[in-house]
Amino acid sequence: MRSNSTSEATPSIVELNQLERLLAEKTDALSQALMQQREAEGQLRLLVEVIRHLSIGVVIMDADFCVTSVNDAYCAISGKSEEEILGKRPPFEDLIKEYPEVYDAAQKSMRLNGAWESELWGKSDCGEKFAIHISITSIIDQTGRLSQYGAIISDVTQRKKDEEHIRYQANFDTLTGLPNRALFVDRLEQSLAAMARADSKLALLFIDLDGFKLVNDTLGHDKGDDLLNEAGRRIASCTRGGDTVARLGGDEFTVIMPNLHDARDAPVVAQRILDALTAPFVLDGTESFVSGSIGITIFPDDAKLSGDLLKNADAAMYRAKELGKANYQFFTADLNEQVVERLSIKNGLIKALERKEFDLYYQPKLSLRSGNFEGVEALMRWDSPDLGMVSPARFIPVLEETGMVVEVGAWAIQIACAQHQKWVDAGLGQKRMAVNLSARQLREMSFVSVLQDILQESNMSPEWLEIEITESMLMSDTESAISSLNVLHDMGIHVAMDDFGTGYSSLSYLKRFPIDTIKIDQAFVAEITSKSDDAEIIRTIINMGKTLRRQVVAEGVETEAQLALLKEYGCDQVQGYLLSRPVPGDALTEFFRAHTD
Repeated sequence: MRSNSTSEATPSIVELNQLERLLAEKTDALSQALMQQREAEGQLRLLVEVIRHLSIGVVIMDADFCVTSVNDAYCAISGKSEEEILGKRPPFEDLIKEYPEVYDAAQKSMRLNGAWESELWGKSDCGEKFAIHISITSIIDQTGRLSQYGAIISDVTQRKKDEEHIRYQANFDTLTGLPNRALFVDRLEQSLAAMARADSKLALLFIDLDGFKLVNDTLGHDKGDDLLNEAGRRIASCTRGGDTVARLGGDEFTVIMPNLHDARDAPVVAQRILDALTAPFVLDGTESFVSGSIGITIFPDDAKLSGDLLKNADAAMYRAKELGKANYQFFTADLNEQVVERLSIKNGLIKALERKEFDLYYQPKLSLRSGNFEGVEALMRWDSPDLGMVSPARFIPVLEETGMVVEVGAWAIQIACAQHQKWVDAGLGQKRMAVNLSARQLREMSFVSVLQDILQESNMSPEWLEIEITESMLMSDTESAISSLNVLHDMGIHVAMDDFGTGYSSLSYLKRFPIDTIKIDQAFVAEITSKSDDAEIIRTIINMGKTLRRQVVAEGVETEAQLALLKEYGCDQVQGYLLSRPVPGDALTEFFRAHTD
């Protein structure tokens, strides 16, 4: 019995061997686990070391988006030390917030996708521009909760600059810096689409330099390039703010002129370009001369497709060359006729003042209260030896365009004031003299002093002089106009708004400008007796004038019925063919004598 119990308590050799093998297996498994842990820790240390020395920035943030780890590359990119970054929100967040739309998109993408990336331009503390690529990813732990954020930031400034350089080379002429053919075509297409939507016109100018080949062959290609560069600058300086000047290649340039109100405005720019090109080009101390032949075509009158417009302008340019070069030609014949007429008027006006071809005619104004002629409007006339009697509607815009209106306008005021004094000296009484004023005169710095000198020389009191302006004139240069008109009004000169009701903001102008008189446009007066709407408009204007204490004058009165209705409405003064056509000063003198009690 004893031996049996002892045998059961003592492990057998087989059992010992099994135990030994199990212990060995456990020991081996533990050793492998320890080795794997050491390897994992080593790999982690290696990963941390690799991240630290990466050339791209790496930022680790906690669930609250505060930085817990950052590598050296990001410190270099941000310009901040590790101590300045750790425990705070990452600096790149401020950069993203500079772009509100991008910031909103980033937040939305992180909520929906857990990731977001973009490229942004920023500026360093020292003012240098830089570009970075940012990629942010949410890190989810084993429980499915957000535990961290990881961000990778790389400096892509040089790549961006290289891309911009490539894009520039693809779209701009390397010699002149002007848009090249590719960009020209793109801008023309965009402009045509915009003009079609706005129901507006566009002019395309095709410019070829006359005589360039001779300069290029004589002085060499380097000097030829200098001439092309300078020609590009001169052409660009002649255009409007919204125009596009391009170099198609060689000595060919184009100008896109969108938002054209009148096709006849295109030659204004074309002539500036021709004038600019006539000045000598100084190339290495040598004066060289070229000119320009310009073809002009109009959208949508001549064509609606960019390719057709370019062909039209090219054809018109060759016509300009055939007609002697150094000129411009329209693709459409009838516009050419108008341009030729405009050029004839311009050439004639140059000597018109010197040759005493201008004259002033006068139209009297009748006071409906007193029944006396108390005012006069001076109207300019031009009797050209070549063109005959030219309508003011034809030559006044050319005077404006060339700037001659300043000198001619001063002459008109001088003659008008002198005529006023003749009537006073003849015992015909004081009659307020109205003279039309242009925007160019009003902007002229010396205009006020010139006007003062004229009044002094003519011995005319300022209160008897009235200047007439239009709403469109005020719209073009509002602040400058307010300043100038206030000076004139303070001098005692009356200010009248002509063509009232044909503009856009009449009531606001009456409030902002020192207006004494409102002149009702003759378009309303013409049908006052046949159209109730026109009659009501005039009644409203007259009542408004009374309320605002402004004098109201109706122009274009041609019938007794019109006169009677205006008198019934309480209009202050009238003028028109019913009373008298515009006549020379001596003829109006006799008219006044015949109508003086």
